[in-house]
Amino acid sequence: MSEGTISIKKAIPIIVITWILSLVATLAVVYVAPSIFPISVSTYNIADEAIITTKLADGTVTSAKVVDGTLTATDIADGSILTVKVADGAVATDKIADGAVTNDKIDDGAITAAKIADGAIVTIKLADGSVTSAKILDGTVTAVDLANGSIITAKIANGAVTTAKIADGAVTTAKVADGAIVTDKLADGNVTNIKLAAYAIPFNVTRITASASTTNSSWNDIPGTSLNITLVRNSTLIIMFSSEARNPSNTSRIEVRALINGTAANPSYVYFTPNDVVEYGVYSCNFYRQNVGNGTYPIEMQWRVFADTGYVYYRSLIVMALPE
Repeated sequence: MSEGTISIKKAIPIIVITWILSLVATLAVVYVAPSIFPISVSTYNIADEAIITTKLADGTVTSAKVVDGTLTATDIADGSILTVKVADGAVATDKIADGAVTNDKIDDGAITAAKIADGAIVTIKLADGSVTSAKILDGTVTAVDLANGSIITAKIANGAVTTAKIADGAVTTAKVADGAIVTDKLADGNVTNIKLAAYAIPFNVTRITASASTTNSSWNDIPGTSLNITLVRNSTLIIMFSSEARNPSNTSRIEVRALINGTAANPSYVYFTPNDVVEYGVYSCNFYRQNVGNGTYPIEMQWRVFADTGYVYYRSLIVMALPE
């Protein structure tokens, strides 16, 4: 062996010592050096899926560390999305569940006309009495919109019902107020006899066939020629008297008069027969009084002669009242 050559026996210990020193140095670098000299760990030094939840400090994952569009519904805790986290206008129609928007979620006065679909407000959505006159377009309420019998008297303006609005024959007797039809409303010649109620013109009649005579020069009743008549308004009384009569004296005559309630009618009396009438003849005369008021009145015929005897036989008295 030459002088500069190391034997195998001497080299082995040197190699072992060198390996041990190398191992110690490596361990020092791994376990000691990082605490003294921090070492940066790059993405390439971290294995895929090596960073688990417990390795992340609270609040360390920022928005910039989350890939856009990667957070799903399962990543978001129930109830974690607050009002301030929702951008204005971010909740679109398809994001709202059917029936999810309740009355409490709508701000008072927030629903404007533009938000209501045409025809969307149906009858059951209107509160009773909510549709006022101002909400109904003038002239839009037609006959089919009105319930039968809904137009009552109070809803018709005075004078609003014109002739054209009254059906022919619609005005019945019951619809005309008593006393409402005045003279101006009757066409000339329109009131016929058949239109007058029975006894509409008050009258009374008496007739007698028994003979009677008088020699009295003072007024006295002609037997069987008196009656009553009842008036309900001011009237003109017409008294018509006729009789078979005779006066055989050539110096006398028969005079007659009519009394209304004991007072002579007009004229105050008449010559009923001329002088010297031996045989019966038929004679008549008329009396009247105007402006006779309401009430019941007795009517009497009286006669007198100035000589001899006056006679009457068949006779009649007719009294009628003409309204004034």
